Amino acid sequence: MKIPLFVFFLFLALPAFTQQDTAKLTVPKDTLTVTEQLTARQLKQLYRQHRRDSIRAHKKVWLSILGGPSYNPEASLGIGGAMLMTFRMNKYDSLSQRSFIPVGFNISINGTFVAAGAGTLFFNENKFRIYIKYGYRTEPANFYGIGYDEIKRAEELRDLFNKDSVTFHKASVQFFPRFVWEIRPNIYVGTLLDYNYYYGKDMPYWMEQNPQVQKYGNKYHNIGIGGLFQYDTRDDVATPFSGIFLSAMGTLYGKYLGGDFNYEMIELEYRQFRQVFKRRSVLAWTAKSQIGIDNVPYTELPNFGNPFDLRGYAWGKYRDKSMAYGIVEYRHMFMSEEAYKRGAFWSKFGAVAWVGTGAIGKTPVDWDKWKFNYGVGLRIQLQPRKNFRLDIGKEPGQKWGIYMNMTEAF
Repeated sequence: MKIPLFVFFLFLALPAFTQQDTAKLTVPKDTLTVTEQLTARQLKQLYRQHRRDSIRAHKKVWLSILGGPSYNPEASLGIGGAMLMTFRMNKYDSLSQRSFIPVGFNISINGTFVAAGAGTLFFNENKFRIYIKYGYRTEPANFYGIGYDEIKRAEELRDLFNKDSVTFHKASVQFFPRFVWEIRPNIYVGTLLDYNYYYGKDMPYWMEQNPQVQKYGNKYHNIGIGGLFQYDTRDDVATPFSGIFLSAMGTLYGKYLGGDFNYEMIELEYRQFRQVFKRRSVLAWTAKSQIGIDNVPYTELPNFGNPFDLRGYAWGKYRDKSMAYGIVEYRHMFMSEEAYKRGAFWSKFGAVAWVGTGAIGKTPVDWDKWKFNYGVGLRIQLQPRKNFRLDIGKEPGQKWGIYMNMTEAF
């Protein structure tokens, strides 16, 4: 529940450009054509912004950083923020999208340290991609048990004995690259590697006595390999305005690979994006499911309630051998892309609103209790099609969750 106070000061720090929106632009490569009458001031701002964006677009590396004080009831007072680095793997490859590596970070007075992100590298005219998810975390975490029955009992303990009854300290590392090749237009196949490490301490008594915790212990690592299939017509990976994304992925984890446990994970995902009202006004929706098989450690069980799906739930609260969720989200960037190009102040800001639902169970047959979720968010465009996001989500009857990150949740 981070509260980035710096956002409120950002309005004072950015230059206050004009808010008029009267220009339509055609920009083939580095040629700029203005088709409507602008004032002398607007023209000056327009050409200055275009020159700046043109220079940045050809830079090897473009770095954007936002940060400031943060507060989290679990992590306490600290400093949080996010950094986005974009670049071209080959400066002569004008067809590939700019590669991007974001990282969110948080350091607090209670010993929390988090550095994590998920980015994409583009090669060979978009025909080869590497998706990378990575992170190092040492922080207070939540454990409500596994399945709805244990979650209900843990909520009762929390209400009686406060949040310490469901909170422990967790250290974890993950490195999760996926390599995909385009074999037909918009059709990709690939392989993946997943390494994850976990260590837990300061567990409440009831967690130490949980059968799953006793079975797997408080320290282990897992190594997995797998394959994936994707169908992708999105116009942009980081911030799509239109298109469809379908993905099927299977991963095998095993002692034979050097890990501590043998298990399998199946993941299916669907996303779609459609423009409404104007180009930077998008309706997005997604559905995702995960199914774990065999001896899945409790920290690796399918779950929802993190910064990239149903934002607002306590992270780690809803987990079981299988899960599914769906989200519908409306994204609106103020003013037009042309206004952004000429430096109009409000065109760098946007807002989102979403509703979603999710369910967990031992198998998909047990998806009979669907949880409701909703929230709103602020967007600040730091680079073309690259946003900083501040999301505030809620589980009915619970406190709001506040999230700070780069790029969209999905």
